[in-house]
Amino acid sequence: MYEDELRSRRYYEGRARWYDRANRLAAFLRGTSARRERLKAIARLRLTPGDRVLEVSCGTGTNLVLMRDVADRGALVGLDISRGMLVRCRAKAASSGVVVRLIEAEAAHLPFDEGAFDAVFHHGGLAEFGDTAGALAEMSRVAKDGARIVVCDVGVPTDHRLPLMSRLLLRTQPVYRKPPPIDLLPPGMQDVRLDWFGGGGWYLLEYTNALSGDR
Repeated sequence: MYEDELRSRRYYEGRARWYDRANRLAAFLRGTSARRERLKAIARLRLTPGDRVLEVSCGTGTNLVLMRDVADRGALVGLDISRGMLVRCRAKAASSGVVVRLIEAEAAHLPFDEGAFDAVFHHGGLAEFGDTAGALAEMSRVAKDGARIVVCDVGVPTDHRLPLMSRLLLRTQPVYRKPPPIDLLPPGMQDVRLDWFGGGGWYLLEYTNALSGDR
């Protein structure tokens, strides 16, 4: 396991108890709604009832619960490196009546067969991965050809003047300086689109999986 992954595991184990509250506060400070922004990102998956969906780095399961509303007869699978996060996720899903399969594993070594999922989602944490390219390659490997993949993480656009909050984030949290990993996507991805949301503090990278020629 990469040192970055070990550091990330320790970090999220320590944050699990107050992770949700911190996210809501951060969204409020950026002038957005955490739930509304999550739904906006999930909508880009174009889910239909019966889809089999994987969330990589599922955290406390907020997105998985929201996905059940649009994939109510499908199979939801959440994967995270932090056992503490998965404990919170399991409790949240149970209290919401959502059935999910939860797995503790690394994003760069997904324990699934090729083409196992109709959609793959990642919301936060990619910038801290030791093997970002490997994680993106794995997300594509386990997705079906034609599946939607949506990757979201912290960052700020650099092509226009930034608001005060974004400038403060750049100054106090170096992780926001990392650009969206478009150049690290596996070859052949189609319909690649980059947007900014979350009050300008998050990017949303969406694309269609197209690896049929490589399998």
